[in-house]
Amino acid sequence: MIVKVLVFTLVAYALYRLFMNDHRKKEDELSREREQRVAAGEMARDPVCGTYVDAEGGITVRNGETVFHFCSYECREKYIRQLREQGQIES
Repeated sequence: MIVKVLVFTLVAYALYRLFMNDHRKKEDELSREREQRVAAGEMARDPVCGTYVDAEGGITVRNGETVFHFCSYECREKYIRQLREQGQIES
């Protein structure tokens, strides 16, 4: 009985380590891919919340020559509100 429990525990631990390593490798690959896309200019950082978004489409605001990309309309509205409060744009 004790041997069965010990074998089951060892098998369960081995499976746990196997799946956790696989999960960690996938996270690392996604992180590297995102860093490469940011470096290549394919992704832009939302100035309000810091989320990286696709630079090709999505929600944008042009402030002079600079184009800002946003993850949501909520973040875009917060950014516009901040500009209004700073007096950089008029209502």
